[in-house]
Amino acid sequence: MPSSTKSSDDAASPTAPHDEWQSEPPTLPDAQVDRGLEQRNSTDPISATVLAIAAQSSCPTEFLKQIAGRWLTSFSADVVAVAHPNWPAPMVLASDAELTRRLDPHRIGNLLAASTSAATACDLPLQPSPDSPLSETLSRSIESTGPDSRNQARGLHVRLMDGREPCAVLLIYADRHVPDVAAQIRQLRQLAEFAGCCRIALHSYRDDHAKQELPVTGIAAGGERALRHFHRDLDVTATAYRIANETRRVLAFDRVTVLVAKGRRLRVESVSGVAVVDRRANAIAAAETLAQRALVLGRPIKLPSSDPLPPQLADPLDHYLEETDVASVWIMPLYQPLTSKATDDDRNRSSAGEVVEPSHADFTDDLFSDAEPIGVLLLESFSEDAEVDPTAAMREIAAEAAMALANSREHQRIFGLRVLKSLGDWFGGRRLPYTTLGLMAIVMLLIAATMIQVDHKIIATGFAEPSGQQNVFARTDGVVKEIYVRDGQQVAEGDLLMRLENADLESTAESLSGEIQTTAQRLTSIRSMLLDPATDAKQSGRMAIEQRQLQSELNNLQSQLDLVRNQLSELQITAPIDGVVSAWQLKRKLSDRPVARGNHLLSIVRTDGPWQLRLEIPDEDAAEIFRASTAEDALKVEFAAASHPESTFVATLQSVSGAARRNAQGATVIDAIATVDPPVDADRRFGMQTFASADAHNGVEATAKIRCGRRSILGSWFGDVADFVHRNLLFYVR
Repeated sequence: MPSSTKSSDDAASPTAPHDEWQSEPPTLPDAQVDRGLEQRNSTDPISATVLAIAAQSSCPTEFLKQIAGRWLTSFSADVVAVAHPNWPAPMVLASDAELTRRLDPHRIGNLLAASTSAATACDLPLQPSPDSPLSETLSRSIESTGPDSRNQARGLHVRLMDGREPCAVLLIYADRHVPDVAAQIRQLRQLAEFAGCCRIALHSYRDDHAKQELPVTGIAAGGERALRHFHRDLDVTATAYRIANETRRVLAFDRVTVLVAKGRRLRVESVSGVAVVDRRANAIAAAETLAQRALVLGRPIKLPSSDPLPPQLADPLDHYLEETDVASVWIMPLYQPLTSKATDDDRNRSSAGEVVEPSHADFTDDLFSDAEPIGVLLLESFSEDAEVDPTAAMREIAAEAAMALANSREHQRIFGLRVLKSLGDWFGGRRLPYTTLGLMAIVMLLIAATMIQVDHKIIATGFAEPSGQQNVFARTDGVVKEIYVRDGQQVAEGDLLMRLENADLESTAESLSGEIQTTAQRLTSIRSMLLDPATDAKQSGRMAIEQRQLQSELNNLQSQLDLVRNQLSELQITAPIDGVVSAWQLKRKLSDRPVARGNHLLSIVRTDGPWQLRLEIPDEDAAEIFRASTAEDALKVEFAAASHPESTFVATLQSVSGAARRNAQGATVIDAIATVDPPVDADRRFGMQTFASADAHNGVEATAKIRCGRRSILGSWFGDVADFVHRNLLFYVR
């Protein structure tokens, strides 16, 4: 790294600048510093020095070296460190080698990285060196600052550039004592002024040209870079964001708002310094209303104006000023260039096949305000501005902004732009071979999917149950008094399952028995009297008639008693077949509970016999099932039970209902029954078990796949998609 030396007399007054900067420059706000070197007074010694160094330098590195040497001499510093992203380490210029060796490089690097555009003072720790004369000098010069400051130095650091390549400078002084606070403040101000000038020069150097002003518009070289930023993106929102922020920086307005035409209305697209625009804010709505009313004037206008304004513009202006608290605003309309604005020569060249590029006048000429408006710039100031006419810089900014927005809007109108970009990425450059191979692979897969045949299967759900089972119902009304079985118990045909009780039937049976006994006694008495010889003929005739009546009544009562006894016998519930009782918590559900005739009490199933599946086929797949049933006698079914998901069993479809119904879930289904097939002898030899021997239980859920012939892979896998298209799309157009 280059280094330089100076005398100890120069180092004795670190706060005194060089003779060429003896006069204190005026204090300028940061906004004026960023407006460019061309807006400074030509007699400003700082601007003149930076311009002279920039004119003599051919690259940013040479410029920074010259600036570092100027800082070392002009500010009477002991060490100057300059950081640049392209350098592996900061460049250090020193007038005292001993001080440089005692500095901490890591600490210097952190200070340079943390620098801002405002000059900042800092302290730097020094590595102790008792044998160094410099250490004794430091001890004598800073005794008044305390014992902890013996091994410290004072520094001032500032960032020269805010952008992709931030550069920073650090000044280090061995003597930390500053006798005058005003002198330190003056030094920081001069440091900030110098940094502002260097920042503009570095912006120009990073673009590798444009160290002078633009001759037509008066925008500085740093401003030309801002104009180029307008065209870095073809997205409308991103372009508006760059226009707002770069315009505010170049023209030094307090705030810039960009409105873009959406149909016949203007919409705030970006506000400088704001990442997200709240479109519901009152200030945003007021800005849109004011710009919409002012756009009819067809020219740039500054508001408030000394000229009287129509009520259509005065009222929105008052509301806008009240909501935003701005003092003045420039309204710059932006127009789309029209072919009718070209001259006759341009028309002739265009008709001859030559391309005529639009000029800046096409966007900013006030005489052609009948062109299509594409946006508005609001240049806002919170202080009064003496300008009454738009400057050349403002017109140039408006022209570039109009061009950028016009290009972005035109780019956004392209139909299928994202698809076309994606296709261009895949079919252009080095990706073309890979894309071609991918398309060929897809075509081959489609051909294979069309040619290869697979088993087409329909998915159905349901449950498994034994084929041999019978439900037990109550044959008469009664109350369950005794239950003799439990769930899972093996019973034989005729075994007593439970006993019901019906008090009315028992009372009726007793009453009928009494009546039968009384009638039988009367009938016996009449028969005895008829056999008596003492009974006269007339009385015997009456008794014979009564005998016939009593006999008929006795027969009727006997029939009623038989019927009641038959009903009483039905209170005894017996097993209809051999099997296993299937009823969960039977005693809890039925014990001492009244049941009516026809109520289901329990089921008797034969688990050792054949099993069957009760399936629900989706209605949309029913046609495929019927077609396959017509082509084949018996369709094979593969199913897996919920209790045995690791095993697959085989069944044969027996019957399919011809009517659809809605199940409990509200879906339209077709009922079907399939018989579970026993394993063949070969399966038994390999140890395969039947579904009945796999500890299956009644009502287990099952998921079945019904084979419906063979289809191509494409038709089998994507048949649902084809059906959906035919049913919901092609049905309405064919």
